Amino acid sequence: MRRLGLVWRVTLIVIAALVAIQMIAAAAYYVQRGRATEQGFRLPLPDQMAALVELVERAGNRSLALRVANGPGLRVAIAHTAPPVAEPIERVAWLENAIARYIGDGRMVRAYYIGPARGGESKRRPGLENFSQRPVRLVVPLSDGEFIVAETVDDLTVRVLGLPPGFWAGIIGFLVAALALYAVVRETVPLSRLARSVDRFAEAIEPATVPLRGAREVRALIGAFNRMQSRIAELVRNRTFMLAAISHDLRTYLTRLRLRVEMMPDPDMRERATRDVEEMSGLLDDALTFARTSFASNRSEQVDLAEIVRRECSERAAVGQTVKCDVSATPIHVWGDPAALARIVGNLIDNAVKYGGEAAVTLSRAGTQAGTQAGTQVGAEAILLVDDRGPGVPGAERERIFEPFLRLEASRNRDRGGAGLGLAIARHLVLSLGGIIAVEDRPGGGARFRVTLPARQ
Repeated sequence: MRRLGLVWRVTLIVIAALVAIQMIAAAAYYVQRGRATEQGFRLPLPDQMAALVELVERAGNRSLALRVANGPGLRVAIAHTAPPVAEPIERVAWLENAIARYIGDGRMVRAYYIGPARGGESKRRPGLENFSQRPVRLVVPLSDGEFIVAETVDDLTVRVLGLPPGFWAGIIGFLVAALALYAVVRETVPLSRLARSVDRFAEAIEPATVPLRGAREVRALIGAFNRMQSRIAELVRNRTFMLAAISHDLRTYLTRLRLRVEMMPDPDMRERATRDVEEMSGLLDDALTFARTSFASNRSEQVDLAEIVRRECSERAAVGQTVKCDVSATPIHVWGDPAALARIVGNLIDNAVKYGGEAAVTLSRAGTQAGTQAGTQVGAEAILLVDDRGPGVPGAERERIFEPFLRLEASRNRDRGGAGLGLAIARHLVLSLGGIIAVEDRPGGGARFRVTLPARQ
């Protein structure tokens, strides 16, 4: 499940706080009113009308009842006949039902809007009439044939629900919250830029200075990161330069040593010494390649990965290695450096042949085609599988096997040669291309290396 960002988290917190405050205020009002009237939870206007009917019919003092009921928001009168209305009328059915239910004797109550509709209210959806700002007339028949006629003066929402004006003032808090969230967004923009810069630096090890923006603490963090990435980049450059210099100097001595080995009279000794010299040269090449791939950013272009896999398999099969290749003729395009992709495929095949005697290579395409973005199919992936028939990789060692210079005691020993950099180089290149590499059990025994790369149209 995707985690929410800082801005959305702050947004939800503010909205939840405002909603909670309004709900608490409304609940407190209804609880207080219920205690004061000793009637429990009831809507104020329907309850007031039901009480007025009971007071008029039982006490008989109509003048006193009218004095109590009339106020700034409600005008009440007792009429001999129901006031005439011009059909059609816009009735408020839920209000009629509420008053009749509170009275409890099934008498016919009428409630309808009076006065012209305000702009937009004629198109109001059903169910939202209780939020109208038009006055309402209530006509309640009395047992003696007369009628109580009441008209609301203020907004129906305030009069019926009984919520104080301060409740609606809280809605303004949402506007204030929106301004606050805008300020939060402005403060988080430097952090977002810093996060993107960290990702870019992790991929290319190239310093990308982030502008100093935001609060004092954020500016201090950005400044520290700018200095840190400069130091790291310089350290990696120095390491690459040092390895290149060592490689260059050692190649000179290896060339001399190779010439001397060729002059050895014993053929068996000459063959073994030549093999050692070649392995030493290979170690230097691997070390230098690992240093370069750790620092230099790869060029990117659209590449047919299927063609690269077929070429790497055919080159190794041509020199006598047992390599099985299952790749369709349909192109499978990925975005990356052709040389880096060839290195990934080649290192995995060489590793499988070295420790399993043979390699079975499969390339397929998986994922949906629901949409496209910048030429990349949403969810589309290129999946490369390289199987061997070796002893496999223990579960506890499957992460460590990709570490530089690491060898597993049981199956990857010095007798097989190499520096233990092939898989480390492959992993670094796969990660730089936005992919994933993992090792798992091959069905039937052995190891399976799985590489997943984002595919393109």
